[in-house]
Amino acid sequence: MVNNRIKQLRLSKNLSQEQLAEKSKVSVRTIQRLEAGNEASIETLNLVAGALGVPVKELFDDSTAQENKIQNAEEKLHYQLQSRHDEFKTVQHLYSAAYIIVVLLWGVCFNFVHNDIWSAVMGVFWIGGWMLMAPLKKLIILKCVDPKLDAKYPLTASRIDKDREDK
Repeated sequence: MVNNRIKQLRLSKNLSQEQLAEKSKVSVRTIQRLEAGNEASIETLNLVAGALGVPVKELFDDSTAQENKIQNAEEKLHYQLQSRHDEFKTVQHLYSAAYIIVVLLWGVCFNFVHNDIWSAVMGVFWIGGWMLMAPLKKLIILKCVDPKLDAKYPLTASRIDKDREDK
């Protein structure tokens, strides 16, 4: 049996066991076992800590027996967060590069259009492309990038800072 503060933290955030389970992407039974003091894997502890918005070490009362497990959990989480941030930045750079290439190619097409109406239409689409860039990027991240990164780095899935790198 392990003395932990999971139930206390959950109640302080006004969460039910079901809500915490959904937020941390574990089963309700796992939350019940954790609150009863059963042992848990590092991955599970990281998921629950992320959902509660606290470091893993805050899940436990002061206990030297848990220090090694907590340190390993923190190291694994830090590694996955850093790897996720690196991949996320790469995706952002690729999106920006692809967008710039498309806009430049669209701009080159202006040279081949000698009709005023078509020039106006192309101009409107070119300016509209700039306005659609941010929402399109958010949609791609939300629907394509985040689910793949969540699957690849499961400890980061429930973290609110998963796509931001601390400065």
